[in-house]
Amino acid sequence: MSAMPEESLREIAAANEPPRTLASPEFFFLLQRIDRLDEKLTKEIRDGDQKSEERINAVEQRLTRRIDAVEQKLNQRIEAVEQKLSQRIDAIDDKLNNRIDKLDDKLGNLRFWAISAVITIALGFIGTIASLLYK
Repeated sequence: MSAMPEESLREIAAANEPPRTLASPEFFFLLQRIDRLDEKLTKEIRDGDQKSEERINAVEQRLTRRIDAVEQKLNQRIEAVEQKLSQRIDAIDDKLNNRIDKLDDKLGNLRFWAISAVITIALGFIGTIASLLYK
């Protein structure tokens, strides 16, 4: 590649005299060099971005798998605890039902005894009144 731009080379060829440009050939050489370095740097940045993105995706996948594994373990533990609690609640419910039934039986017996006592007292008063009236 030439260090001078095409336009300058055409001028030199047409006039057979030194170019009349504001910038020297060294400037154009440096400008082209800067342009190539810019392209290389841009390419390296894109490559770096792509590599970083791949690494981030790989880390994200690993973390997702770990999170899924932990979530599965926690779900299993929660289900086990839930099952144990359900069993305990059922056992307590059965005990409470038994105690309530026993108390209901005792209250039924107490009611029967109270009603019997009231009937006995009432019959006793009626008998006393009847014996007093028939004398």
